[in-house]
Amino acid sequence: MLKLALIVFAFCLLPFAFVAPVEGEAQASVKDRLVGSWELVSYEIIAADGTRRPGNYDRGQITYDASGRMSAHLMHSSNKADASPQTDELRATAFRRYLGYYGPFVVDTAGGTVTHIVEGSSNPSWVGTRQLRYFELTADNAQLTLSLRDGARTTQSLVWKRSK
Repeated sequence: MLKLALIVFAFCLLPFAFVAPVEGEAQASVKDRLVGSWELVSYEIIAADGTRRPGNYDRGQITYDASGRMSAHLMHSSNKADASPQTDELRATAFRRYLGYYGPFVVDTAGGTVTHIVEGSSNPSWVGTRQLRYFELTADNAQLTLSLRDGARTTQSLVWKRSK
């Protein structure tokens, strides 16, 4: 009789054993949707009056992996040369045309953000910082928009398409 009671008790608890918190499911869903490589489509700076201009970079790739790590590489297509820059001035010009960084990332579904925790970067002032990005994913998961905001105002927008 005790065995039967334990079996019935366990059977009643069975549905609860597989229920995950809704927030956890949403977090995992967005994280899973981010996983992969994305190619930069456009980068715009948005002024306070709403006018838009191209950002500093017109090529790029961002990658999110299932273990929770990311890397981003952005460059201006004019950053090409036949040889390494040999002067401080040429190196400084090349530096201004490239940004690369990497580290773990954290998704906040409720806030609509992904935070890049920078472990390494071509910009030394970014090392150890948390780069907050507001995200939008299209329903077909083919396009990702990452935005930077100053309060409620969007100041920069980067549009990415999923790499094939």
